Amino acid sequence: MIVPSLFGALAVTTTALLRLLKGKPKDSEELEAFALALVLAFIDAFMLAYIVPFYPGFASKLTFHVFVYTLLASLTAVLYASYRALTDLKVYVVAMTPWFYILLLILFSRILRSIVIFIW
Repeated sequence: MIVPSLFGALAVTTTALLRLLKGKPKDSEELEAFALALVLAFIDAFMLAYIVPFYPGFASKLTFHVFVYTLLASLTAVLYASYRALTDLKVYVVAMTPWFYILLLILFSRILRSIVIFIW
């Protein structure tokens, strides 16, 4: 658990640095966007580092690849939004796509009574 935590901390530090290069958040909307970017960066980076050991077991599953690539896209979107100092929450909602996707996969796996969520 130390490596995923360190990877998440690195993503948070990078996100904070990119945002603070544009200046400190001035109002509550900017502060909310900043906090959301930090949380999303940590969660995405933590999950990417956490699932790396499982890659050989799920490499043949399309749903696993879609999840990994949406995590990478989400982390990229959060870093870019921090770099541009975007405060539009729509950007961060789109960055939450992997988590909506994984909830959908969990639902499908429960319907099909499978213990593995990466079915296909």
